[in-house]
Amino acid sequence: MSNKLSSKEFIQKVFIEEISKMIDNGSYHFAFVIMVQALETLGSFLDTKPLKARDQSKLRFSHAINRLMPFKYAKLNDNHLLYDQLRASLAHTFTSSRHIFLTSRSNEKIGNKHLEKINDRLVLVAEDFYDDFKKACNRLMDGMEKGIISEKNVNSEFYYTF
Repeated sequence: MSNKLSSKEFIQKVFIEEISKMIDNGSYHFAFVIMVQALETLGSFLDTKPLKARDQSKLRFSHAINRLMPFKYAKLNDNHLLYDQLRASLAHTFTSSRHIFLTSRSNEKIGNKHLEKINDRLVLVAEDFYDDFKKACNRLMDGMEKGIISEKNVNSEFYYTF
């Protein structure tokens, strides 16, 4: 039987715990795909529109980047750059743009260069991106706990048992 999840439970179980399993299992590429989509969902909690409001992707992704992720991402997202070159590309083609290089810490050459540019390509390291993404999730849930951010009906049921 399924259980209805609150917004916070959804973020904890689906975004934090399930993506963590992907990272732990070395499914870095798909973890990136899910994280950038999830950032858009996190951004939806920062506006008053319904969760499934249309034509909000760029704005919601940017709100999450600018308000929930560490500040260094906001600087990189100037003029929605991360949306265009990372989120849109991964969401629509499962590939990053030629301006972004996705990797993991296991890459001995550049696995320690998260958010650095090498040959005009921004390096994103899966584990570091996940750590910052998790901080964004926790920041959002903390805002919900404090009543600063309202929960939304995620309208999803999952097989989780509590």
